[in-house]
Amino acid sequence: VWTVHSVASLFCTPSSGLRYGRPVLRKLNERHTHIEGKIGRFDNLAWFPLLNFALAQVELMWILMKVIKQNRIAIIRTEDAWFNGILGVMFSAMKKLPLVTGVWGNPGAIRENTKKPNNTRLKWCFVEELVERFVLKRASIVLAQNTDNMDFVLRQGIDKDKTAITRIGNALDSVHFVAPDKRDSGIADLEALGVAGEDVLMCIFRLEKVKLPEHLIRIVALLKDRGCNVKGLFVGDGSLREALVDLSEELGVADQIVFCGNRDQIWLSRVIPLVSVVVSTLTGRALAEAALGGVPIVAYDIDWHGEAVETGVTGELVPYASYDLMADAIEKIINDRDYGQMIGANVRERMLKIMDPYASNEALIAVYEKLLTPKSS
Repeated sequence: VWTVHSVASLFCTPSSGLRYGRPVLRKLNERHTHIEGKIGRFDNLAWFPLLNFALAQVELMWILMKVIKQNRIAIIRTEDAWFNGILGVMFSAMKKLPLVTGVWGNPGAIRENTKKPNNTRLKWCFVEELVERFVLKRASIVLAQNTDNMDFVLRQGIDKDKTAITRIGNALDSVHFVAPDKRDSGIADLEALGVAGEDVLMCIFRLEKVKLPEHLIRIVALLKDRGCNVKGLFVGDGSLREALVDLSEELGVADQIVFCGNRDQIWLSRVIPLVSVVVSTLTGRALAEAALGGVPIVAYDIDWHGEAVETGVTGELVPYASYDLMADAIEKIINDRDYGQMIGANVRERMLKIMDPYASNEALIAVYEKLLTPKSS
């Protein structure tokens, strides 16, 4: 397996000296090599970013062409139907190799709600939609992680026989499958954050507009007005952090909001079972991790949330973006601990079935075997 991140140095600061240069190849083990592309080829061309980017990508593509030839690559896979998808289509066409493309979300539903492209660098939704259809229609197989995401794929006119649902159970850290009462205690972690013994609402996602992080702050403020004092805990980081701090001060709940930044999987596995409610405005893998923690979940009815969260059975599902109704559902859970315990246990049981890692492996293996098996004449 050769994994490629075409613009990995995008996350490096100019002062790091890692932003520009040649692609970096790292052999992770005997069967897996990682290639990191650069955002630009030359330090001296930093003033002309578009040309520098183009030169870096041309060199990366030249290297990848040699990798495909020398290592007898059999399948091209891309993890989205945007920039990576375009590269995948090019290599697939030039080398006459099958293309597997993943759709790990519902970009159509997000565009419908935000009225903006998912790619923040674009101005028009129709451009993003055209690229998605272009890539998906040229894929040999399109993967999706749930039925909601697959519905989006099928609406693009993709033949159902060219699709497969491959859930992400095999991508979840094994610590989340451990029973909550068998995990290491997270009490010390909550004490370090100053929220031990409090009713804690947790959000696990990037602090970006599409995730609606401001809703947690508004919920905390609403509950405060009702005499229900809770702590709001953000796990993750992003460009909206400072704006969220300002909003919490504006609404008078700055002392009830905690930003704990990015945390590893071990930390999450300890802390999730101890919080009062996990608030899911728009989450993917994090929703599965929360459910496996046996914690009560309140979620907006968007993307795949409805597969995991069923009101009165495995949590509380409320209309998208209705944070006042989300506050009602949270208050209901906090005021009825037995109910919260019941839906928490039920959502874990459901997620164990949905995200069985062995079933996930078998589904993906079947996709690759189908593509690698020679067609009979």
